Amino acid sequence: MTTEEQHLNLIAQGNKEAFEQFFQQSYMRLLNYASLFIPNREIADDIVQEAFINFWNKRSELKAGKSIEALMFTSVRNRCLNYLRDHQTYLSHIDQLQTEKLQFLSHYDFLGEEEESIEELLITELHAALDSLPPKCKEVFLLNKIEGFKQKEIAEKLDISIKAVEKHIAVAKVKLREHLEKKFPALGLLITFFLDF
Repeated sequence: MTTEEQHLNLIAQGNKEAFEQFFQQSYMRLLNYASLFIPNREIADDIVQEAFINFWNKRSELKAGKSIEALMFTSVRNRCLNYLRDHQTYLSHIDQLQTEKLQFLSHYDFLGEEEESIEELLITELHAALDSLPPKCKEVFLLNKIEGFKQKEIAEKLDISIKAVEKHIAVAKVKLREHLEKKFPALGLLITFFLDF
């Protein structure tokens, strides 16, 4: 059983500490993701908060084998699309590129029980790409982007220079981008988000 599956099981059983940890690790990334669709930060924040509340309320329905991270990204994306659909006047403030991006993503919604969301596919591929990185490069990237350590803290923790930390992060981003763009050539904007969170 993976760490994420263990985490999902704890949340499904009502473990508030596991949920709080997931919230802390995911909140800012989900808010930034919502902001891709809805530039108004307060509205985006409300949408993310509602997604977390819904996630907690339906925790007993969580199924093993699903990525909770992907579920949350999909939930936030769908809530953003619903908000834009229900507030047609808001759409007039979004430029043509934004509208095309939303239409493109809406076509990736669930088509059936086996169908994976685009977020789930991206996260799965991101994990595969991370596993292909050199060990030190992967460690530095995860410490920075997932665990939230600052570059100076990583340098001290791993006893390497800040320049080395910067280099590892830059190399990781290039390799991850190449991997993801090869797999999903039409998703440049989303790939940028997933690497720059």
